[in-house]
Amino acid sequence: MLPLQAGHTLRMERGGASLIVEDRIGEGGQGVVHRARLNGVPFAVKWYRGGPGSSAARKAVAALVERGGPPHPAFMWPIDLVTSEQLPGFGYLMQLLDARFISLAHLLDEEPQPSFRVMARIGLNLVDAFAALHASGLCYRDISFGNLRVDPQAREVAIIDTDNIGCDGAHALVKGTGPFMAPEIMRDEALPSTASDLHSLAVLLFYLFIHGHPLLGSRADSSYAWDGAHISETELLVYNFGLNPIFVFDPDDQSNSPVPGDPMLAWWPIYPEQFRRVFTRAFTAGLHDASLQGRITEGTWRRALLRLNDSIATCRQCRAAVFYDSEQRTQRCWDCETALPVPPRLYLPGGTLVLAEGAVVTRHHIYRDRDYHTAQAVVEPHPGRAGDLVLRNLTQTPWRVAPHGEEPRTVAPGQRLAVRPMDIDLNGVHAHISLRDDPPNLVSPSRSQQ
Repeated sequence: MLPLQAGHTLRMERGGASLIVEDRIGEGGQGVVHRARLNGVPFAVKWYRGGPGSSAARKAVAALVERGGPPHPAFMWPIDLVTSEQLPGFGYLMQLLDARFISLAHLLDEEPQPSFRVMARIGLNLVDAFAALHASGLCYRDISFGNLRVDPQAREVAIIDTDNIGCDGAHALVKGTGPFMAPEIMRDEALPSTASDLHSLAVLLFYLFIHGHPLLGSRADSSYAWDGAHISETELLVYNFGLNPIFVFDPDDQSNSPVPGDPMLAWWPIYPEQFRRVFTRAFTAGLHDASLQGRITEGTWRRALLRLNDSIATCRQCRAAVFYDSEQRTQRCWDCETALPVPPRLYLPGGTLVLAEGAVVTRHHIYRDRDYHTAQAVVEPHPGRAGDLVLRNLTQTPWRVAPHGEEPRTVAPGQRLAVRPMDIDLNGVHAHISLRDDPPNLVSPSRSQQ
């Protein structure tokens, strides 16, 4: 079959418009991706090579086009099927991915590593995208490094190869990528589904935060050197990820702990106990219960990642980013090992926020309205006292504050407030800044009387 080449003309099946093929920008097992131009505007076209499964792939892409658009903007969704009078086959038109996006694997190899806030926001955007997909009755089937791009500056994600997507539990041409596949898929006991996607998502998040595979430890490593056993790599893959998977940090089975020197050993203890427990559940109970009850759902990940983002503090000695863990009475900096004091915390109806430089109070913190993006206040360095902090009012409404031992005052929009113990009235919602080890007793999350 002749390959698609620059200069070829393609026609949209539904739209009827013509587009001109330009240079090749990617290639995979199913086909090639070219830049294309439609009425002077750049797009991308994925062109299928043909062969077994091409008719099923065409039907799957047509079904996605028929839906009219993605359930979440992170997905590079098929716009229309395209064909050519110059060669057989088909393809589909999609938005052209901005050059600012890089692969997640590339991001994890960068030095220095992205900040914890960047990682938490990327994780949240991933979770939100797949939550929207699953809520629409679809599953992705092949969550892996190869199908994900990120922009660490904007903290955005882009999910490509959306032609893998199909109805939950339906027959699929693609069942996943080896190490990311759920155990039941690896054993060929089930078809891809939301539940199997949730396992793959957990693996991806583990890579993002812990920098390794949750099932690749010392036992899995030694299995590749078994003497006298003529076992193929495929059989070992099935054994380690399907038949006998063991979490590298399983609290009840240390047989597959990370090998000495593995980066996972350094990253795992950095995170709060509450966050690590979610991973532990995902790769203990979640390995053996392939249901939505056994796996970690997007809602649980969202809460965990929001709490993680709100727990970021700064070591006063070396300025390394650290996490405040309310379950650990004594904490030391992972970098310089200095004892960490209890940081100032802002207690709000929508969560507790550690007040460290760069921390943001969102609408959800105040109103519990699931608006995690609209900033209401931001923590900045104190302009006159090194090491101290201020909270800037980013709303259009003045705050009424009562610092402990001082007269109440008003903080106008745009004004800054030095961080110290106080009660705050945020447009009728009560909040409290504390420096104590134990959380204060807060008013329930409702508006106080004006």
